[in-house]
Amino acid sequence: MDNQLESDITDIDFIKKLIPQKDPFVMIDKLLYFNSEKVVSGLKVTSDNILTSDEYFTEGGIIENMAQSIALHRGYRGYINRGKDDKPKTGFIGSIKDATIHTLPRIGTELITTVEIIAEIMQVSLVKISVNDSVGNLIATSEMKTIIVDS
Repeated sequence: MDNQLESDITDIDFIKKLIPQKDPFVMIDKLLYFNSEKVVSGLKVTSDNILTSDEYFTEGGIIENMAQSIALHRGYRGYINRGKDDKPKTGFIGSIKDATIHTLPRIGTELITTVEIIAEIMQVSLVKISVNDSVGNLIATSEMKTIIVDS
């Protein structure tokens, strides 16, 4: 299925309306690709990010970036299906499987996070995730199961 975006969405205020997380805990800043089975998000790692330490984005930051990318898929899907007043749904990570962090990205790195939906049943999603830098170097991978708690 083709990308349903006309162009990248880089308006951080709009991105924040699509996810339940709030500042200072927002770990995505761009929507680069969207279709029913896949989303690609971006994040420029900055020194003021709460999940950086010693010039690097932390493991927790990478995992949170993955989870928020899943939330972005749901949030944008809700936006296009139900309209701009649709509130993002709250969810949580049910499980993380085979998480591998190959390297910690330095401050200044642009992360590109790809989420592929493997299965969705009711309020549960099983996804495969990869995080790369802007030149394609693999940062991390995992599978996650997420669950929506409000509908």
